[in-house]
Amino acid sequence: MKQIVVIGGGATGVEAAVAAAQGNTKVTLVSEGPIGGRTGWDSLLPSKVWLHAAEVAGIATAAAGEGVAVNGVQVDPAAVLQRIKRVATRWSDHEQRRLQAAGVTVIQGVAAFSSPRELTIQTQAGQQTITADAIIIATGSVPRFPPTMKPDGQRIIAPHFASHLHALPNDIIVIGGGPTGSEFASLFSRLGVKVTWLVGSPGVLPMFATNARSTLAAAMQARGVEIHQVDVERAERTEEGVSVLAADGTTYTAAMAFLAIGRTPDLSRINLSAAGLTVEANGQLTVDNYGRTPVSHIFAVGDAAGGPMLANRALAQAWIAGRTAADLPAPGYCPHTIVHAVYTVPEVAQVGLVMDTELSRIRAEYGSSLKSYLGAETSGWIELTFDPITRQVRGGVAVGDHAADLLAPVALAIQTGATLADLAVVFAAYPTLSETVFAAARAAG
Repeated sequence: MKQIVVIGGGATGVEAAVAAAQGNTKVTLVSEGPIGGRTGWDSLLPSKVWLHAAEVAGIATAAAGEGVAVNGVQVDPAAVLQRIKRVATRWSDHEQRRLQAAGVTVIQGVAAFSSPRELTIQTQAGQQTITADAIIIATGSVPRFPPTMKPDGQRIIAPHFASHLHALPNDIIVIGGGPTGSEFASLFSRLGVKVTWLVGSPGVLPMFATNARSTLAAAMQARGVEIHQVDVERAERTEEGVSVLAADGTTYTAAMAFLAIGRTPDLSRINLSAAGLTVEANGQLTVDNYGRTPVSHIFAVGDAAGGPMLANRALAQAWIAGRTAADLPAPGYCPHTIVHAVYTVPEVAQVGLVMDTELSRIRAEYGSSLKSYLGAETSGWIELTFDPITRQVRGGVAVGDHAADLLAPVALAIQTGATLADLAVVFAAYPTLSETVFAAARAAG
C-alpha cells in the first residue's frame, strides 16, 4: 500500500488528501492548526462573510423600496464577527468529516523534511518521523509586506484582520488594485466608509480584460470611491489615524489603511533543502501540470506552487496531484478552465483567453433575460471570445450579479472544445441569468 503524506490542513490539503485516499493508499494529513487553514479561519472565509453580510443588507434595503442609502448599507460588525466564527467552525467540521470518511489520518503538528522521503513532525506530544512514498505540499501562502508597510492590527490592517474588525472607520485607504484590494474597497464603500483606493501603476485588476476593469472602476467611482493610480512607498500610523506616502510625493490620510499588496508561498519552514528542492528567485517551486516538482515523488499545489493564487485553481491542482500521487488517472492541469472571480459590486469574472486580439467576440446584456428584470440586475453583461475560423469557445468575461456563476458553462465549453453552435442549442431554465450565456452564442449567428 502506497504511503502518502499531505502537508497543510487548508481546503487545498483536504482536497489533495481525499483525492489520494481513493487509491490503494494510506494517507496522512499534517495540519499545523485546525482543519480549514488560513482560508477557513483567517482570510478567504472571513472576507466572504463580510461580503455576504453587505449583500444581504443591500437586498433587504432594496426590497423595502428604499434603494441603497448614500451612507451605505447597515451591518452590525459584532454580528458579522460572530457569524464568521460559526461558519468557520461548521466548515472545519465539514472538512474533518470528509477526511474521516475517506480514511485519512490527521496529525496536528508542524512538518519539515529531514530527507526526500522523510518528514519530521513536531507535535504537542513531541517529535515523530514519517516515511512516505509521495508527499504533497499544500502549505498555502502568507501576506507580503515591505518594511515600510506593515499592519499593526489597529489602524493599519490586512485581510487576516477581517475576523477582528469590531468597528468601521469613517474613512479608509485601501492599498492594492488586485482582487483582494478590489473586494475590500467595494465592501467598505458599500458599508458607508469613505474609500480612497490606491491601485498602483498597473491600475485596477491589471490581469483582467480592459472592459471589465473599466466597468468596475466606473461603478466604484459612481459610489464615491476615489481611485488613484499611484505606487505607494510608505504607510505609517499617526496620532489622528494613518498617513500614506505615494511615489509621486502625494500624501493621503485617513482613519485607517487596508493593505492588500500580495502574498508569497509559505515554504520557509519545511526545510526544502533536505528534500533536494530549491525555491526559485520568484519565491516559487517549479511544478509540472500534475503538480510534480523536480523531485518526482514530491508535489506542490495551490498557493504553495505560486500564482495566480485562486482557491478554485488550488483545488483543481490538489485533486490532480492527489490522484497522480495515488497512481490514479488524472488530466493535466488546464489554466484556461479556471474562472477568475472578484466579488465586488458589480461582480467581475473571466475564464480562458479573453485578451487575444486574434479572437472574435460576441456580447449579450443581462437585459436579454427576464430574470434580470425580476431582480433589477439589468446592468450586467457577458462576452464570449471564440476562434473566428473554428468557432470554438476560447473564453468569457462577465460583469454583474452572479458573474462568476455564469462562466461555469463557458469553462466547460473550453474544456470540451465546444463551439458557439454547441452552446446556441442549449436553452437554460427560464427565467435565469444563465440564459445570457447561450443568448450570446445565438447572437453570433
